[in-house]
Amino acid sequence: MRYTRPRASAIMFASAVGATALFSGAVPAANAAPSPKVQNPGLEKVSGGLPECWAKYSTGTNTGTFASVKGGNKSAKAATVSVTAHRGGFKALLQKPGCAIKVNPGKKYDLQLSYKTDSEKTALTVFRQKKNGAWVKWHTFPHLPSSKNYRLSVGRTPAVPAGTKAIRFGQGLYGTGTLTTDNYKISPAKGTAKCVGSECTKGHWIVQDFGNGGVRAIHSVLLHNGKVLLIAGSGNDPDNFNAGTFTTKVYDPKTNRFTNVPTPYDMFCAGHVQLADGRVLVVSGTEEYAQYDPQTGAETAGWKGSKKSYIFDPATNRYTKANDMVDGHWYPSATILPNGDVYSVGGYAYERAGGDVGGNKVSLVSELFSASKKRWLPENQVAQTGINWATYPSLHLTTKAAPLFYSGVSVFSHPVNADGSLRGPGFLDPYTGAWQALPNNGGLRRADARDQAASVLLPPAQDQRVMVVGGKDFSKPDAAIRLTDVINLKSANPKYTAGPNLPLGTVHYGDGTDAPVGRQTGAQGKTYVSTVLLPDGKVLETGGSQAARAEHVHETSILDPVPSVSKMKWKSVAPDPVSRSYHASAVLLPDGRVLAVGSNPWDNSFDTRISIYAPPYLYKGGETPKITSYQKGLSTGAKTTISTSTPITKASLIRPIAVTHSSDPNQRSINVPVKALGGGKYRLSIDARKSMVPPGWYMLFVQTKTGKPSEARWVHIK
Repeated sequence: MRYTRPRASAIMFASAVGATALFSGAVPAANAAPSPKVQNPGLEKVSGGLPECWAKYSTGTNTGTFASVKGGNKSAKAATVSVTAHRGGFKALLQKPGCAIKVNPGKKYDLQLSYKTDSEKTALTVFRQKKNGAWVKWHTFPHLPSSKNYRLSVGRTPAVPAGTKAIRFGQGLYGTGTLTTDNYKISPAKGTAKCVGSECTKGHWIVQDFGNGGVRAIHSVLLHNGKVLLIAGSGNDPDNFNAGTFTTKVYDPKTNRFTNVPTPYDMFCAGHVQLADGRVLVVSGTEEYAQYDPQTGAETAGWKGSKKSYIFDPATNRYTKANDMVDGHWYPSATILPNGDVYSVGGYAYERAGGDVGGNKVSLVSELFSASKKRWLPENQVAQTGINWATYPSLHLTTKAAPLFYSGVSVFSHPVNADGSLRGPGFLDPYTGAWQALPNNGGLRRADARDQAASVLLPPAQDQRVMVVGGKDFSKPDAAIRLTDVINLKSANPKYTAGPNLPLGTVHYGDGTDAPVGRQTGAQGKTYVSTVLLPDGKVLETGGSQAARAEHVHETSILDPVPSVSKMKWKSVAPDPVSRSYHASAVLLPDGRVLAVGSNPWDNSFDTRISIYAPPYLYKGGETPKITSYQKGLSTGAKTTISTSTPITKASLIRPIAVTHSSDPNQRSINVPVKALGGGKYRLSIDARKSMVPPGWYMLFVQTKTGKPSEARWVHIK
């Protein structure tokens, strides 16, 4: 393999978990900084089955071996680490304490080694020796791809903390597999760190497989403690429903562990929204499953929605009951309003006072959860529109006088007018019930084929532009569409304009065959697609299928929402290795990675694996900025001062996602103007409009001039 110049990739995030075992040993050998060297860097000298000056390191619960082997990278020898069973932690070959590398506090260093592995879970890992002699895990760089041939693993450290005596580094193996390493190097950082390899432009996925210990994640909510609430309810399984077996789990991306949560009723196909205090309001769910004739398969009784509503508290991992809604709403909307109220419409009804309305009947009741009264209001205290909203209508909060914008996206058909015709995009005032339709469906192309499209408020939210991505007309055998359309709500006469088509991907047919989209009849695009707002101001789309719960499209791409819609382009990046279609979702994590979960194909199986994507910005050169001081509690219109570890140029507030069925109309990224004050301090100005920044917890991200984002800090906006 041909060498390239040494380069450094970005630090993904500082590990919040210290090593479970501390190193002991002699004071590091005198490799005098600032010209440090790795002893026995090519691993050629061997003693006792391992390279001289090198030691085994293991933490967590895993089983494996270490060995010196033949066949180095342009040399005679290398070393392997193998893990045969893994439940947690990692193994790595590191310099012995007596051969550790002295460094100068305040300086940065470029680290490099060659590796090859069959694992997707390896990462450059660095330890430092504190002043008292104890060794602690310092930094973990982003995971790198598997490779049959030697390739480089590189990283530039942040400034070495005060009191650090020495460092040790190696490639950690965080899952099962075999890792071979060779040719270790360290040098003082000079110039701009550069990235090489596919992850620099495509990013990199890792997949966590939990076997029978996973969850049918139909609903995904990022909590303000960085964990992810995954709700299955009955999990689209009538046996679970009949047995009263309902599931919720909280997933911790840092530990890869689940916490089981007692689930009081079937939250399958509920709605959910983050309340102003960070708790999660769960709206409706399943009261009755549809029934089918065992002989003909014909539906004999339809779905009914539950009136129940509960609130999940991240502090206790428990649900508490809210009062019942007026009606059932299976597949409802849930949009937060400027004062913290929650507006909900649509979804299949329960039983009204006038008697059983039967199954598969859309509720016409508009519901309002009062933030001040902490309860759902009676029907006569809420403006009733009588509109048939179908299911999961995408209602975005805007700065308009009639603040809710229906984008034209829904699930299981579309909202309809009184005459049965399709109800296109328009504006709704939830407090008066006034509705203003946009003429000609607002110019939305294929308005009839936007079932389970994605509807997203493009960054920054101040631009008030909504994009509709993909979709399908499920009443026809046609494949999903590739179309995207963008509307500027600040325009005097808002109208959709054509956006860039989704890129062509690869279709997985479920029979072991794959083919590029577009090479077979009707292969056109995606439904069930997930969209995620990224901290660098871009939009990621991933997952989806071109047919109903079938023909899954393995393609992920990123959009830069530039001012000119005609110049917008999707850039294909690394595809999720797991098929993601019906009941799949994706979530931005506070460290800048994206979590994808769920998939429920036509045979009603369910994929419980979790994929986590590290976007290219995590591998960019230069130091990852860190917010070192900030104010946690803020209000709209506030000016606040933060400190950062390195110069920044931008800041944003991103509302944590709460998504199901491609739908989270509350997702938004708000630009926060930045003014440099000197000395690593910056003044941030929060938008004064509550319709722009509804109350709640937000992730505060900052980024460097090169577009490299920080890990988020959580701030509460009131």
